[in-house]
Amino acid sequence: MKRANLALVMAVAQLSCHQAILTAPTGSSLTLIANPGFIQANGGVSVVSALVIEPAGTVVPDGTVVQFFTNLGEIERQGKTNDGVARVNLVAGLLSGTATVTAVSGLAQGDAVATVEIGSNRPTSLVLVPDPPVLRAPGFVRIVANVFDEFGNPVPSVPVIFVVSQVSAGSEFTERMESGGAPVFTNNNGQAIDELLSSAGRNAPAKTVRVTATTQGANAEVLVAIE
Repeated sequence: MKRANLALVMAVAQLSCHQAILTAPTGSSLTLIANPGFIQANGGVSVVSALVIEPAGTVVPDGTVVQFFTNLGEIERQGKTNDGVARVNLVAGLLSGTATVTAVSGLAQGDAVATVEIGSNRPTSLVLVPDPPVLRAPGFVRIVANVFDEFGNPVPSVPVIFVVSQVSAGSEFTERMESGGAPVFTNNNGQAIDELLSSAGRNAPAKTVRVTATTQGANAEVLVAIE
């Protein structure tokens, strides 16, 4: 009976050892590198590498676990080192923006942060068009923002911010954007569409308002007559 109990204890101890996670020792350094630093939204992949060095200057043992986190997109939760480097994939979702990736391994310290820009192509120009060009109050017109890259291609999945401001001094300001200042993302044709609404009465004097649209690296404005 005693031998059976001893065997059971040894088996449990061995199982516990196998379940232990190997992490970097105290005083180790951890550095993150993302390649590439810009990926397309909806499926683009950046390889995030974590270099882990022991206090003595040598790489950590193979199999050392590094945990990864991101505020945008999806990333593998953990990776194991090989020759001191653990690599995982950051996969972009539908949203564009800056993904901030962090990593930890035990009590390792260092520059454990990397950023990846997520988008389609980088916007370089924006064309703003009211449809129709004149707003008959009270009512609304569609404001279409066309976003292009440096080659003239439409850029999908980037946020556009629409803002309306008053131009005619002294007139009552009764206009607003349907989005309320929240980002509107471009569709597959590179278009973000918002609505300019006016609650001015039918007999109100004619006036003009300015609509401004801004996205990453580009902006434009257009004047809209309200009659």
